[in-house]
Amino acid sequence: MPLSKLKFRPGINRDRTNLAQMGGWYDGNLIRFRDGYPEKLGGWQAATITRYTGEAIKLYVYSLDTGAEIAGLGTTKKIYIRAGTTLYDITPIRITYTGSTSPTTNNCFTTNTTTGTKGKVLVTIASHGAETGDSVTFSGAAATRGITAAQLNLEFEVTVLDGNTFTIETAGTATSAGTGGGTSIVAAFQINIGTEVTVGGYGWSSGTWGRSTWDSSGPDVEPVIGSLRLIFMDNFNNDLIFNLNQGGHIYYWTYNAAFSNRAVLLSSLPGSIAVPAATEKTLFAPSGHLLALGASAYSEVSTAGPTISGITSSGTTATVTTATAHGLAINDYVFLFGQITTAYSGTYQIITVPSTTTFTYTLLASTTSPAATAGSYQSISYSGGAFDPMLIRFADVNADIGPKPEVWNPQLANSAGFLFVKEGSKIITGANVRQETLIWTDTSLSTLQFLGTAEVFGLQLLSSDTNIMGANAYANVNNNMYWMGTDSFFVYDGRVNVLKCPLLRYIFEDINREQAQLVYGGTNKEFNEVIWFYCSGGAVPSLTIDRYVVYNYRDDIWYYGQLNRTTWIDAGISQFPLATSGGYIYTHENGPNDGQPLGASPLAMSSFIDSAFMDIADGEFFMLTKRVIPDVDFTASQTSNPVTGAALVPAVDMAVAVTKFPGAATSTTDVAGTTLSRNVVTATSTIDQYTDQVFIRARGRQMSFKISSNTLGTQWQLGDTRVDAKPDGMRG
Repeated sequence: MPLSKLKFRPGINRDRTNLAQMGGWYDGNLIRFRDGYPEKLGGWQAATITRYTGEAIKLYVYSLDTGAEIAGLGTTKKIYIRAGTTLYDITPIRITYTGSTSPTTNNCFTTNTTTGTKGKVLVTIASHGAETGDSVTFSGAAATRGITAAQLNLEFEVTVLDGNTFTIETAGTATSAGTGGGTSIVAAFQINIGTEVTVGGYGWSSGTWGRSTWDSSGPDVEPVIGSLRLIFMDNFNNDLIFNLNQGGHIYYWTYNAAFSNRAVLLSSLPGSIAVPAATEKTLFAPSGHLLALGASAYSEVSTAGPTISGITSSGTTATVTTATAHGLAINDYVFLFGQITTAYSGTYQIITVPSTTTFTYTLLASTTSPAATAGSYQSISYSGGAFDPMLIRFADVNADIGPKPEVWNPQLANSAGFLFVKEGSKIITGANVRQETLIWTDTSLSTLQFLGTAEVFGLQLLSSDTNIMGANAYANVNNNMYWMGTDSFFVYDGRVNVLKCPLLRYIFEDINREQAQLVYGGTNKEFNEVIWFYCSGGAVPSLTIDRYVVYNYRDDIWYYGQLNRTTWIDAGISQFPLATSGGYIYTHENGPNDGQPLGASPLAMSSFIDSAFMDIADGEFFMLTKRVIPDVDFTASQTSNPVTGAALVPAVDMAVAVTKFPGAATSTTDVAGTTLSRNVVTATSTIDQYTDQVFIRARGRQMSFKISSNTLGTQWQLGDTRVDAKPDGMRG
């Protein structure tokens, strides 16, 4: 019988049975399709040496004005800047305590001499506000009972015992038990960590917890639901703006070449006014306005201040002296009125607070005359607004100088403002596409467009019957926005359309919906792909991302696989796509291997693709397959180990499996009649670039074809494989 080409439809279909998918592919892992033919995915290599702490939840790449590439990386525990192969910790400081603050840090360390825990130190700082896993950095501490100053003046992860105490693990060994550390201790606490998964129930794993006494144990009986902490990032020139979800704050990192700055609250910047105290997501609109999606409402409350005793000035700096304590802080706002000269009157931001009865502010123009009439003042608070999950606020864009992301108070002279989304109960996320910003709620999709009028923005409903799986479950490519919904995939190309997907049942019936916030979308434009990473379901649902699904928008096909990647960003600014996993950033489509960090030898990638069943005459006849002539391209494979230099031979395994009935186990026999497993076809089960043909004996009503590889350095693409098969009777 003449040879027959094995021709399969591109893409994988799991919403049909194996037999119903005849002529197509039914299963695969770490493969893609190029011009209709399957090939192994490109490999990856570790791009960073520094290991990050926590689980990565946001990766944002941008260019400096020098053209250099840097990236913001947010994890459940830290915020970093990536430059080259190094990660720099820019996590904001939540609060700092010293010996002169209340609470105090004086002699806050308590050592112990219990065997096995002599390096553990109890720290007592009243109302410290820390959570287990938070980071604190000590400085200024003196040696304490055998533990040296160098062993104390470091950054530590804390284990919280109660609201006033926590423990740290030092590298020292206490020689006696007692308190110490001196009166010059500085304790700088970083912002509280977030949970790595969405959890609910009782116990330590479900959120913040405490125990009553040091080294005691006991159940935490408070029910807790902990939502995953998400971080959203955007850049303002060389600087980075980011926020925490769940009504979190907005932070600002100022670039410096040494990457030594820590991020600070946006509201702490000079000139900042009415910055939302809480928000779910921030991003810059195409118009340059910084948006806060889901935000605390704008609020302005004035309170009369104490009597002003006098106002003096030096240049443009005015100093106000009050009769009693004013209670003001740096960056607070005051409204002064009734002064003579009137140069002292107006609304100003406080720049220094020299004492409890003095504060300073900057005049619009210098004056040398003290105020002949001191007048009065009111303190202004902008932080009293309640959080509204359907509110959109936007900062000012000045017509002359451009975006002012620190200015949020609506005025006739600026373009700051707010508006409300009407459909749904809460905003989930937003993203830019074309010249508009899409806003997803839990039930709808709207478009926010810049009008350039007094209203600034217009909001138009696109769909009242759509949803999105999570805040990062979208990807924008070629001016089209793709996203994963709760039971379908969608695309916005000017209209909202549902994508036809032959994997809906496979994905949505086996996805861990409790971890929907972990879903992360991205693109790989080189291969016309949109990719989503998600957690599988099953009897024991995965709490970490372990699967992905790909939509090839050029060929309109789908495929999937298993891979842990918690974030993804396409090539463009970076030479390769970047992704995060297990403490490191990786460059993808970079070699054929599973690259390991810190210069370790790479591992092989286990990839395969398996066809659906094929038959002859609708399965009426048995089919005898005697020979396979493979067509496999090994271009881009490696012939030597990139680390050790050992010789490599690119190869794949090819299997032909047969069955009498679609539900029966498959089997294959060699020419001697020996039954072989599904994954073994020849004595060596190896196909390399020099293999011309393989002799087998496979007889059954249905046959499937599989190609796989698990060897280092192998990169393959399948072509038109031919088989020597013929009808072989009607009995099995």
